[in-house]
Amino acid sequence: MKSIKFSLIAVTGLLLGGIALEASAALALIAHPSNKLSGISAEDAAHLFMGKTGEFSNGLRANPVHQAGNAPARAKFLKSVLKKTDDELTAYWSKLQFSGKGQPPRELADDAAVKAFVAGNPDAIGYVDGKFVDGSVKVLLIIP
Repeated sequence: MKSIKFSLIAVTGLLLGGIALEASAALALIAHPSNKLSGISAEDAAHLFMGKTGEFSNGLRANPVHQAGNAPARAKFLKSVLKKTDDELTAYWSKLQFSGKGQPPRELADDAAVKAFVAGNPDAIGYVDGKFVDGSVKVLLIIP
């Protein structure tokens, strides 16, 4: 049910031109504007960021990027979407790396760095504070 709620909020935010994003201090899961997806569920986003899949639901390659460990947006994303603490996520990726089964997503310094990376890479997906959203990126999901 949460994915439906997120999707409705995303549509509302998009229709209002980002006003809902700034007013609620929500996170925005963003992609390159050329990405053909109209949205993404929180579950699908978690699969991408946990390395359970390397592709968007449309079959195109996905390149997720996290914010650095001390970024407020990261803590909110981990809690709301991945349902993990930073320590749990570190342990998860350590296990996968040790077994040779995966590498964690690249980490970028902050909202501005994530937005710039996503805006410049057609296969990228990341998250930023809603106030950073502009026409250089496409919102796939709003995380209240």
